[in-house]
Amino acid sequence: MSKLLIGADATPAPYDFDTVLDRGNLSTLKWEMEIARAKDPGLLSFGTADMDFRSPPAVLKAVQSVAKEGHFGYPLKRPGYYEAIVGYLDRHFGWKVEKEWLESGVGIYQSMHPVITELTEPGDEIIYQPPVHHVFAEIIEANDRVAVSNQLLNRRGAYEMDFAGLEAAITCRTKLLLLCSPHNPVGRVWTLDELRRLAAICERRNIIVVTDEVYSGLLYPGSTFVAFASLSQWTSMNTYTMISPSKPFNLTGLKHSIVIAANPAFRAAYRKGIARTNLHYGTSIFGLAGAEAGYRDSDDWTDALMQYVAQNFEYVLEQFGKHLPEVTLTVPEATYFSWLDLAPLGAAKERYQALIEREARLVVTYGEPMGPGGEEHIRLNLATPLSNLAAGVDRLISVLVPLTNRTYSKG
Repeated sequence: MSKLLIGADATPAPYDFDTVLDRGNLSTLKWEMEIARAKDPGLLSFGTADMDFRSPPAVLKAVQSVAKEGHFGYPLKRPGYYEAIVGYLDRHFGWKVEKEWLESGVGIYQSMHPVITELTEPGDEIIYQPPVHHVFAEIIEANDRVAVSNQLLNRRGAYEMDFAGLEAAITCRTKLLLLCSPHNPVGRVWTLDELRRLAAICERRNIIVVTDEVYSGLLYPGSTFVAFASLSQWTSMNTYTMISPSKPFNLTGLKHSIVIAANPAFRAAYRKGIARTNLHYGTSIFGLAGAEAGYRDSDDWTDALMQYVAQNFEYVLEQFGKHLPEVTLTVPEATYFSWLDLAPLGAAKERYQALIEREARLVVTYGEPMGPGGEEHIRLNLATPLSNLAAGVDRLISVLVPLTNRTYSKG
């Protein structure tokens, strides 16, 4: 077992993560879309980065309160909204943020567009660190900029930044670096030393950092997160930090994100960029309510959630260790993903993908679209009831074990 095993003295969670949701009235991309596509009501989905849990009680109460009023006009950001975000960042990370630093958007990836368009020119280079969510490279290329890969180093399942590679990749056309922190899909929480080394390079080479920190609210027990912008005066003034209640509180459908920039010129550039599509006016009334309640009143729920996710990872690790020890699972420090390396099985992607989709009837996220280093990997979403996960892991192992010329007997 790994270092993530929850001890016997762990306090039982006061929240229910075991009950499987009744999907009769649900309509989601993660489940209902995939079931309709496959024409298979028995399909199990571990792909899209949503949880299969109801949102925190405080969030449900806040959203229901808004709905009860029955008025859904353009909302005003109340003082409590700013206080909740500022308080959360200080309470969890010791990062003291001013209210004036906060802008908002409808999503983290959407908020990267105005930053790219206002701070760079077509043909400029932007560095990203794969394997990482495929949208990183797509956003760069969609804006006619050059996506420069600085692939993470994989040392037998433990990932590190390639600092020498980063230095070599920077040219006179390099303007931005997109940092995923904590990293999706590999689950790394970058250490203080790693972030300082990255900051030193960016400061020396005059590179602005845009950091996606949406998974900072989903830390495994014992992990410590450091906001990149909090490192120094230089990082504070040369970083856009992007967070959202979407992942930590399961609110992706409420379409709300937060952009943090201490530099007034950066905030002005962001506002100018979103004004091009009129996204500067108004926001989601439910997104504001959910963000405020999540950041202010949901710490206990998130702690209990990550205890549960850690136990789910232990289950996956145990099952693969017993039945498919060839498959390497990266030990996560954050996120609700398990990142599996199927390369040792020696099967072509087309073969194992067909087995997973047609015989196991599973939806997973394949690593190849996540860029260099993602090939022959899959990402498994652990934010689901254990009974659901157990059924999915059983199906997955049952179709992969025959690739080793062994037989699989559950148990």
